[in-house]
Amino acid sequence: MFNTIGIITKPNDKKSKDTAKELSLFIEDQGVGVVIDVQQIAEQADLIIVVGGDGSLLNTARNFVDKNIPILGINLGRLGFLADVPVSNMFEIVAKVLDGEFTKEKRCLLNCQIEENNKVSSEFLAFNDVVLHRKETLRMIEFEVFIGDKFLSTQRADGIIVTTPTGSTAYALSSGGPIMHPGVNAIGIVSICPHTMSHRPLLIPSNEEVTIRVIDIIGPPTIAEESASLSFDGQTTISIERGQKIRVQQHSNFVHLLHPKNYDYYEIIRSKLHWSKKLL
Repeated sequence: MFNTIGIITKPNDKKSKDTAKELSLFIEDQGVGVVIDVQQIAEQADLIIVVGGDGSLLNTARNFVDKNIPILGINLGRLGFLADVPVSNMFEIVAKVLDGEFTKEKRCLLNCQIEENNKVSSEFLAFNDVVLHRKETLRMIEFEVFIGDKFLSTQRADGIIVTTPTGSTAYALSSGGPIMHPGVNAIGIVSICPHTMSHRPLLIPSNEEVTIRVIDIIGPPTIAEESASLSFDGQTTISIERGQKIRVQQHSNFVHLLHPKNYDYYEIIRSKLHWSKKLL
C-alpha cells in the first residue's frame, strides 16, 4: 500500500524523537522505506506519520497540503483531536495501515491574503483558524466584515475568528462558536468578546470569501500600541495596521488524514469534552 513513509517529529522533544526511532525500525522491518528529511519527504513519501500532538500535525498539514500526501498522527499530546493514534498501540495500528486497513478523510484549509493599497503583501495557510485579535493591551479593534461582495457588519471587539470545521473545536469553541463536523462544507465566523451582544457566530458556504478591514484600534491615547495581530493556527503571528484588508477563503487543496479503521469522530468529541460523564 505504501512504499516510503516520511516521519516528522516535534522539534526539540526527546520523547517524540525516541518514539519516532522505534517506529522507524518497526516500519523498516515491514519492508517499507523511511525518510525523515523534509525535502525527501516532499519528493518521495506516499504517507507521512507525525509523532507529536495536534500542533505538530497542524504544522505538517500546512507544509504538505499541496503535495497531496496522506497524514497519520501519533498522539504524544494531551488533546489529540487530530493526532488520534495512541502510542500504546501504535505498532498494531501502523501495521494495519500498511495493510490498507484505515479510514481516510479530507479536510480543508484556509488561504489568507493580506492586502495594502489593493496589493497582496503576504499570504498564509491555516488548518484551524485565522484570528484577528488585539495585542497585549485593553484596546478593542474596530473592523468591517464582508462576505463576498456583500457587507456583513461593522464590529468593535477583541477580535474575530475565521475557522474551518477542524478549527471549530479550537479557539472558536472557547469563544462560543458551534462544533462543526469535518464533513461540513462551511466556514465559521466567530467574534471575540464583541462590544455588541447581538453578534453571534455565523456559518457561510465554503466557496465564499471573507474580507475583514481594520478601521481603528480603540483605546486610551496614552497607549502606544497602534496595531492588531493576525494569527494562523496560533503558531504564526503578524502585525496588522489600520486600513489593511484580510481576505480569507478555502484553500484549493485538501489535507487527507488517515485514521484507524474504527475511527469515530463523535467518540473523540465525547471523550475530549467529557460529554456523558457521570455527575457526582
